[in-house]
Amino acid sequence: MGFLNYLLLGTLAFASGWAIRVYVLAKKPDPKRPYSLKHPVILSYLAIFFAIMLLVSWLIGKYLLGHEHLDVPFVLVNSAVATFVFSFGISPDLAGYDVPD
Repeated sequence: MGFLNYLLLGTLAFASGWAIRVYVLAKKPDPKRPYSLKHPVILSYLAIFFAIMLLVSWLIGKYLLGHEHLDVPFVLVNSAVATFVFSFGISPDLAGYDVPD
């Protein structure tokens, strides 16, 4: 996988987090505790995304990169980085950008 492939994977991870924040979390009633990266709902989305990325990374390694056996370092690092990028998309802390006129 080249740089552009990883850039595309990161873009998809960020867009997934953003879509969950905008289309799922924003539609729910306001929680008692405001959403942050330490909120249980956000942590559960991060854990689910990490588990999905473990499977996706294994499939990328097996079918796109041709790894015969499970490449544990590749799968773990790829999943961790994708989850880190996902956290920027789902983070409500960045939802109120103060863009100047």
